[in-house]
Amino acid sequence: MQVAISKEVKEYLFDLRNIAAENGFKSEKPWQVRLASQADKNSIEKQYYASVSVKAGAEKLASMLAQVEAELMLPATASLSLKDIRLNELQYLVAYNPLQERR
Repeated sequence: MQVAISKEVKEYLFDLRNIAAENGFKSEKPWQVRLASQADKNSIEKQYYASVSVKAGAEKLASMLAQVEAELMLPATASLSLKDIRLNELQYLVAYNPLQERR
């Protein structure tokens, strides 16, 4: 399963880098990455320009988040348990640029 997660993370990071290049994001405009429910994902997509999301099972999300944060050299988010992920209906790993709000 770890190999499958690593592959998904690599694909996700590839998409992030492509979106950043297409939109001219500079390194001083870092991504914010978080786990989100369907409603949170929709809200982020409406509020921020150029978001990238992937849907994954609850058992994969925390590991994917940690790997993406490490690869992007972002501060680590407090670890969430599988119970918390399910309880909060978190289904997506979402990245967005907080400096790129839609106007």
